[in-house]
Amino acid sequence: MIAPYLPMVVIDIIGSFAMVVLSLLCCYKARILRETDQDNALFLYLVWISTGFMIFGVSRSVGHILRQFLILISQTDTWQMIAAFSGSVNTVSFMLVSLITLFFNQSWKINEKILTSRKKLEAAHGQLLSLNQNLEQKVMERTEMLTSSEHKARRIFEYSLDTILVTDAHFKIQEINNAGITLTGYTKEQMLAQNMGLMNFIAHASDWAHILTQLNTNEYVLNEECDILKSDDMEIRVMITGGVDYGAFGCAKTFHFIIKDINEKKQMEQQIAQADKLAALGELSAGVAHEINNPLGIILGYTQLMLKEESEFEEDLKTIEKHVKNCKDVVSNLLSFSRKGSGKMEHVNIHNMLDGVVNFLKSHSDFRKVQIQLRLWKKESLWVEGNEQELSQVVLNLMINACHAIKDTPDGFIELVTQKKNAHMLIHIRDNGTGIAKQHIPRIFDPFFTTKPVGQGTGLGLSVGYGIIRHHQGKIMAANRKSRGAQFTIRLPLVNTNSNEE
Repeated sequence: MIAPYLPMVVIDIIGSFAMVVLSLLCCYKARILRETDQDNALFLYLVWISTGFMIFGVSRSVGHILRQFLILISQTDTWQMIAAFSGSVNTVSFMLVSLITLFFNQSWKINEKILTSRKKLEAAHGQLLSLNQNLEQKVMERTEMLTSSEHKARRIFEYSLDTILVTDAHFKIQEINNAGITLTGYTKEQMLAQNMGLMNFIAHASDWAHILTQLNTNEYVLNEECDILKSDDMEIRVMITGGVDYGAFGCAKTFHFIIKDINEKKQMEQQIAQADKLAALGELSAGVAHEINNPLGIILGYTQLMLKEESEFEEDLKTIEKHVKNCKDVVSNLLSFSRKGSGKMEHVNIHNMLDGVVNFLKSHSDFRKVQIQLRLWKKESLWVEGNEQELSQVVLNLMINACHAIKDTPDGFIELVTQKKNAHMLIHIRDNGTGIAKQHIPRIFDPFFTTKPVGQGTGLGLSVGYGIIRHHQGKIMAANRKSRGAQFTIRLPLVNTNSNEE
């Protein structure tokens, strides 16, 4: 009876062991899958159901093995007692598997919704990433555009040939470009340290009052001409355009100004008008001088002949002789004024020429109480193409005029300065005298215009000097100094000095 039953027992026992091993492997594999994706509901279901089947398989296998063992040892009654418990475990484990399957159906639906929501979230996340990348790209592009625009604006500001000035609401300087520093002669640090404002540069209070009225009324000024004062007390003519800027929200009010230097333009206009005037007067003067010179020569000759003989009219004849000579001097000046410059032109060392003029004046009685300060350009000698005698005449006349201007000034001085500027050289003749009346400045180079008393000047000295400098392709300018006195500036083109020796 036992022999035929033995193969079935072996198969049952082997099958029970196999069932335990397979259920354990299935549970192990399910857990590995679960660890690869913690959020996957299917893998979670596999873990649960494989665990349930493992419990069922182990319970059933242990029951079969135990049953076969108890039968073999003739303990059937014991098995009858245990069978109910083994069957209960199997039933519970099978019910657990069934409940897991039923629960998974709901879990799967929830998981599908979660997966759907997750896909939507991923899609939204992708869109957000794309939008963020586009936004970053646009921000970078706008930043580059803003940087480029700021760089261009800064270059325009820095390299503009006109002065660009930014002030606060009280016209105190906040920003100024390089052209403004060159124009005013002050550094930006000096302006900020001294809390300087636009009003500090306007030479005349009436001009500033007019500009201020325009700004208060219209909030802008347009092409207003006025004089500004440089750091060396020189006045130059400029044109001002500007207006108010309220800026962005929360920003303080500022004023922006563009200042154009029109000094040379104005001087050029004046010199052109002066040249036209002098050309006409020159032709007239030449004719008049020749017509007067001959009668004056005859009068002077007869007067001197009569003086050789004793006469009761000797004093009267001397008076006639004196005034005839004065008239001939005037005529001689007229001829010099009308002359077109026939003097020989050659290379002239300006420093040597000025040394000669100063040495000559030191022996003059009018200059014995005058302090002459000679400050020459130290870097190199300055050479021009011209007539040394004519140029000396111009400087000599300006020095004599300066001496007359400081006649009643204690500690009077005359400063003679040379300077190189680009391809030109400048001669500045400054004094601390009474200066030039503002209404006289436009007329000082007019022929016969003089502010000296009658009999002390013909009014031709500056006119003749003006003509000489014009003949030398130069310019002569006059202005008042801020502190005291006047300044005359002669500008002449330099020549190549490679072949010249100092």
